[in-house]
Amino acid sequence: MGKDILRSELLQSLNTLSNDEIQSLSFSLTNQIIKFIKMHPELIEQIGAGYLPLKAEIAPVYQVLLHAVPLTIAYPISKDSGMGFAIPDGMPRGGIWLQPPFIEVTPDWLFIPGVGFGLDGRRLGRGKGFYDRYLKNSEMMKIGIAWSGQLNEVLPVESHDCHMDFIITENFCWDVKQQVKF
Repeated sequence: MGKDILRSELLQSLNTLSNDEIQSLSFSLTNQIIKFIKMHPELIEQIGAGYLPLKAEIAPVYQVLLHAVPLTIAYPISKDSGMGFAIPDGMPRGGIWLQPPFIEVTPDWLFIPGVGFGLDGRRLGRGKGFYDRYLKNSEMMKIGIAWSGQLNEVLPVESHDCHMDFIITENFCWDVKQQVKF
């Protein structure tokens, strides 16, 4: 199955989720992220990056997350024809891109949304390539964020597609290199 067909099918399954289901999945996901951060306390001292969720997109509930663990979180900004990251002055505002005022930073690790993920770290994005271009030749930790319904055994990728180090769903955390669920 090609990328465009699979992307369309996965987006259709996401769009069938109600707002209540998305909210419930996001709270469960946030609990898994808190567990993950507590197992990787070095992340607390570093700058992380999140994202501003689109409609029908599972995402951390940042207020709950930041209340549980003291993280510094940056969010995507539009930069030239690509993206960068910045820490907001106050609560993050914006659609896909963070609105000013903010301070631009380079994060040490990222929460990365996707349309689909493979347990081998493959990621199917929305097709614009922003994360792939930003992460080209990057060694920063990449943490895929997904609903378990977005996991697929067969996921078409290309050489430029970035791979995740970890995948976190509402049910579990997955170490891609070790192929271990925790």
